[in-house]
Amino acid sequence: MIPPILTSPILYNITQTTQAQVGIETGLKAVGRPGFILLDNSIDKNTKKYSSMKEFLYQLTCFTASMLVIIPIFKKGSFAIAKKFYKDEPILQKFKNSDKFNKFYKQTDKSNRIQKLRELYGEDGKNFSDEVLTNHVNFAKGIIEFTSIAGSVLGLSIVAPMISRPLIRPVLKALNLNENNDEKQNNTNNSEPAKQVKEIATV
Repeated sequence: MIPPILTSPILYNITQTTQAQVGIETGLKAVGRPGFILLDNSIDKNTKKYSSMKEFLYQLTCFTASMLVIIPIFKKGSFAIAKKFYKDEPILQKFKNSDKFNKFYKQTDKSNRIQKLRELYGEDGKNFSDEVLTNHVNFAKGIIEFTSIAGSVLGLSIVAPMISRPLIRPVLKALNLNENNDEKQNNTNNSEPAKQVKEIATV
């Protein structure tokens, strides 16, 4: 059951983009890290609730920032910039944006990719060898993936923490989760014996 899934072409295609890999990794963290916190019996109940929810919200913020904002902006913007800087690269001129290229890259079988690209080039395609056309494909793919990586790094290391801080605290407060709850509770419990001793001493 598992081997066919792991060797599935669908799974292979999904994992071939930086955006998908970041999404899978962040999704696993959003489930795994809070889960491990909840399973840690050395932590008291209130702390586990607070820490696990905080970690879940942080990973969710990272995922949202990277998937919906940072990576798409970097990917699309960089492709447009590359088209201006590399005006002599025909492959960049044949695709309107990175999404069009990715659609071509995913839906075209590797063995037919060069032939399809040659058809897109028209008469100019006859002037390029298969090796040159392969280099064209790798060049465009490299630009997209490099900027996706740059976008994910920026999103996860800078943008997500900046966004998460003002968002997470109100949500935790609305859920009545506070990191100081345990400290207050411990202080209350510790004050009771002292209070009893004081009352005995007064008597």
